[in-house]
Amino acid sequence: MDELRIFPDAVRNCDGIVATAERYRHLFADYPSASAVRDRDWDPLNPYRDSEYEDDDRYHVLEARDMPRDLQRVIIAGLADEDSDLSRFYFQINRYDRGDYILPHRDKLQQGLYMLTTSGVDGLVAQAADGHMTFVDDRAGSLVQHDPAAWHWVDPVQDQVRYTLVTIPPRPPRKTP
Repeated sequence: MDELRIFPDAVRNCDGIVATAERYRHLFADYPSASAVRDRDWDPLNPYRDSEYEDDDRYHVLEARDMPRDLQRVIIAGLADEDSDLSRFYFQINRYDRGDYILPHRDKLQQGLYMLTTSGVDGLVAQAADGHMTFVDDRAGSLVQHDPAAWHWVDPVQDQVRYTLVTIPPRPPRKTP
């Protein structure tokens, strides 16, 4: 399993990204959607039910394709160097209101996870290479990279609204002058 790595100051202008995202709060989609909740298999004893069933999570998503151009631009300006090619780059913002969470799961693809807000109590729990679970507290601007096969989750948010940015593929930490 790859190491859990944290890169501080990997994204510029977190405050500007969050302020712009807040202006478009109404565009975020609830995750899971109302139809997914309605169609769920509620039997917890069903042996065929996927134990990593993402529709049991609760948070809000705004994908790049659904973002207004000014929000896309402020995100790209915060992540990219001048010579970056972002033509094959997926990103989304996740918003967690108080009580929102993501249950333990593993990913299929390598992702970059950027913390856009800072909290003294909220963050990500991720499995380190040695198998131990590690709490990574929210520090605006930090990039967290973990092995996609590593278990990870977000406990119910206790503090203020929490924002993260997810990229596929992960963007390498930006160059420092």
